[in-house]
Amino acid sequence: MTESHQEFFDQLDWFDGRDCARLDEHLRWARGHCPVVHTGFGGGMHVVTRYEDLVRVAAHPEIFSSTMPGLTSVPVALPPIDTDPPLHSDFRAFLNGPFSRTAVERYAPVVERLADELIDGFAATGRVEFVSEFAIPFTAGALAKVVLDDDNEARLRRAVEAVTQVSVQNTPESFAAVAALAAEIMAEREAAPREDLLQSIVDATVEDGRRLTMEERLGVVTVLLLGGLDTTRGALAYIAQFLTELPGLEARLREPDWAARDLDELLRYTSTVSVMGRLVVEDNDLLGVPMTKGDRLAVHWRSGNRDTARFEDPDRLDFDRNRNPHLAFGIGIHRCVGRHFARLQLEIGITRLLDRLTGFRLAPGTEIDRSVGISVGAPRELHLQFDSRTP
Repeated sequence: MTESHQEFFDQLDWFDGRDCARLDEHLRWARGHCPVVHTGFGGGMHVVTRYEDLVRVAAHPEIFSSTMPGLTSVPVALPPIDTDPPLHSDFRAFLNGPFSRTAVERYAPVVERLADELIDGFAATGRVEFVSEFAIPFTAGALAKVVLDDDNEARLRRAVEAVTQVSVQNTPESFAAVAALAAEIMAEREAAPREDLLQSIVDATVEDGRRLTMEERLGVVTVLLLGGLDTTRGALAYIAQFLTELPGLEARLREPDWAARDLDELLRYTSTVSVMGRLVVEDNDLLGVPMTKGDRLAVHWRSGNRDTARFEDPDRLDFDRNRNPHLAFGIGIHRCVGRHFARLQLEIGITRLLDRLTGFRLAPGTEIDRSVGISVGAPRELHLQFDSRTP
């Protein structure tokens, strides 16, 4: 018997690879026939699938709270992701400056050097497992260097290892290792202040002058270290995959203005942070279905980015779109604070790769293993072969 679309959502498991492989087709049905579709996952939640409804949820944090931002419970507090106004505004006030477009540009030399060192490690071999040998250490290393800004090279290596383990394992123990490192460095900042991002967290105040608790400080650092991992790692892996599949893409991404011109469409199409959670805190029918206080939502950014009511032919990479108001970084007050740094990493990572390598192709006999959960669909393993470019 053929499974119905509603039956699929009834039994949907966000962390099952078979369900994730079929999710896009069922979301397409939901957008047209049942845009706020119910799933039985985790005791039940509503999945918000249409672009306009996702914008409406983001515009009403007083009704759709971010205090439960995951599809499942998270072992640590994660401000500002899991905070609502007015407290959320206090956290963003001291984070927006260090992560502004202008501020992150100063890290370009560090990110370029990291990319070059990683490429040095495999360029002569003609092959690479792209995710573990480049995408993960590149994003983890860049985030550890920028967020921790540590002069202790041995400890910085420990930080890169810890952040990488969270990316690979996502266990409470790996979260704890990151938090322990952050606590160690912040204790030094308390004793000997210096001007950097961690110092701004140590000195920050919220709620009319209250200093952050240690749990809040560690939560902010955890968000900064981990928030960019899946987004940037997944987008890098997707782009590397597309280089093996799309004729002409390599030449296009070699052009000096490729990121300003094409990156937004790549972000829309891949949507590597696909879905996040919200909690209904007030009875309402703003989305066209009755919701009760305590209900949970899954806000599906990827689905909104494939909505035909907002994007023409959305299931196709189209670099000629005139406007591209995508949801890859979310929207509203919770739009990703690290989006400018993510874009910087993507531009530098792809540019440095293509400066030295060409002719990307899948290694014979390999298949692409794909991620599940919040970052559904991104390559989790990507075995590539390539040629070196002639200077």
